[in-house]
Amino acid sequence: MAWTARLSHQAQKQLARLPQDLQARIARAIDELEVDPFRGDVLALKSKKWRGAFRKRVGRFRIIFRLNKEAGLVEIALIERRTEKTYR
Repeated sequence: MAWTARLSHQAQKQLARLPQDLQARIARAIDELEVDPFRGDVLALKSKKWRGAFRKRVGRFRIIFRLNKEAGLVEIALIERRTEKTYR
């Protein structure tokens, strides 16, 4: 099944603020999500706020996304540097 990635407004802003080399690296990871959302370092999140969401690790950054299986969408909520507060 082919998936379509859709970035939230916040994720678009976060991506635009990153240096060009990181933008390219994260864009490749997003392309991988469209092929297979579970390929690579992907884990389900367990916190209350992110229950049902997943994260994909791209170096020090995390792509936090949810899957809409009926529509075939990978809805990307955040692209953030990993810190203690990333998943809260």
